[in-house]
Amino acid sequence: MTRTVAAKIAVLAARDPGRPAVAFEGRCVSRGELLDRAGRIAARLVDIGVAPGDRVAVLLDKSPDAVAGLLGAWLAGAAYVPLDPTGPPPRLSAILADSEPAALVTGATKRRKLDALQAEAGDLPPALVLGDADDEAALAGTVPLDTVRSCEDDPACLLYTSGSTGQPKGVVISHCNIAAFSDWAGDFFALREEDRVSAHAPLHFDLSLFDVWTTLAHGACVCLVPQGLSFLGVDLVRFVTQNAITVWQSVPSVLRLMVRHLEAGDAALAPLRLVFFAGEPFPPEALRNLRMKLPHTRMVNIYGSTEMNDVTFHEIGETVDDTPLPIGRPCSHMQVLVVDDAGAILSEAGAIGELCARGPTVALGYWRAGEATASRFVQHPGHDLFPDRVYRSGDLVEIGADGALRYVGRRDTQVKIRGNRVNLGEVEEALVAHPAIAEAAVTDVEDSEGDKSLKAFLVLASGQEAPDLRSLRRHCAGRLPAYMVPESAEFREGLPRTSTGKLDRQALRRVEAVAGAG
Repeated sequence: MTRTVAAKIAVLAARDPGRPAVAFEGRCVSRGELLDRAGRIAARLVDIGVAPGDRVAVLLDKSPDAVAGLLGAWLAGAAYVPLDPTGPPPRLSAILADSEPAALVTGATKRRKLDALQAEAGDLPPALVLGDADDEAALAGTVPLDTVRSCEDDPACLLYTSGSTGQPKGVVISHCNIAAFSDWAGDFFALREEDRVSAHAPLHFDLSLFDVWTTLAHGACVCLVPQGLSFLGVDLVRFVTQNAITVWQSVPSVLRLMVRHLEAGDAALAPLRLVFFAGEPFPPEALRNLRMKLPHTRMVNIYGSTEMNDVTFHEIGETVDDTPLPIGRPCSHMQVLVVDDAGAILSEAGAIGELCARGPTVALGYWRAGEATASRFVQHPGHDLFPDRVYRSGDLVEIGADGALRYVGRRDTQVKIRGNRVNLGEVEEALVAHPAIAEAAVTDVEDSEGDKSLKAFLVLASGQEAPDLRSLRRHCAGRLPAYMVPESAEFREGLPRTSTGKLDRQALRRVEAVAGAG
């Protein structure tokens, strides 16, 4: 019988409470300390009305307390809803309105953010403010919960992604989903208690499920990367060496920032036994450079999404050629199908179709979005006698001659920017909310080094003057996370359309590609 990750953490803490669990900025929290703090948070959440099946929002900067807050929600029987601490109040307000949490765990340093959020959302749920004198006194006097109140099939977390309607969409991930992924990843990557695993991803991003929960479930130490270092290559390399990191996961764009500051044969990097990456393509030349500087480090390309977690992998060999990196073969815990437009399963080499995934890490669906859930979490096309769900990823892949899969593109308007999923429609919704903008189209553009960013093509409203890029970006930043804010903009008399009147994004991409080549 599969245990929840929370139950596994409790067992490990009872067995060896003094072993390090979470390291952050020179401080190390032991297993026993983490579980005690989480238990006290859980008991306090129960006191203020949280019941099994509820949601608990967590608005905290990355820290040991943030990990304890997430774990505390689980111990109380609730699912956690991680909020981006840098996110704009309108977006956070939309997530709170959609998820309807029974409580909010936050910090004393978030007073200004809470005030802005309250002004946007109105009433907030009852808050437990870590670091507040009164709340800390209540925690100190609370008897921590000594049982895990969550079951395997219960929702464990709601992770919000960019939505096609202009509103973020919550993916409901169960405890069973996380435990199944943790079991596979721990075995595949041979995690051991001596490992020190970097946690680069923010806690509201799906990569954190490995960084935090797989690490803790296998008794290793989570080394939290401070938020301010996220895109500072030289500081990230220093973080790896100073913390003796053995396992690193991030999106490729972060590794490309780091590789410029890596020294081949640096003894301080000797503990780094594993680097794996996900979320976006890794240009071959940049990957060759990384392989050259870390010749003895195991490297793996992982493919997945929030709705299904990791489903395929590709081991990087000693040499890297100029062909696009495959997303590889199915992970042992998952089945992958490639289907055509009619739903027929494809198997021949060279065939291109939509990747669908089946297995224990496929999420429960979208929160309170029955139509979206029904369209993406569908019946297995090869089985009609019994219920058998698969997730339609929307990603097109090609079956290679060797059976390995290669990513081709998307069916819809989603793109990846630094590993973050961006629905272009949501960005366009924010742009047309500007009083000077009548129409907007957004595409992803790629620079000479392979880095992607967003570019907006805009049509002015009648009688309006074009806003400058800085004010346009500021307008978007008030509605969208930073990674969804366009970095460039171009004003046009009109936008290209297909013969059916739909926006022709491919025409914009072709024009941009020609301009870039020139």
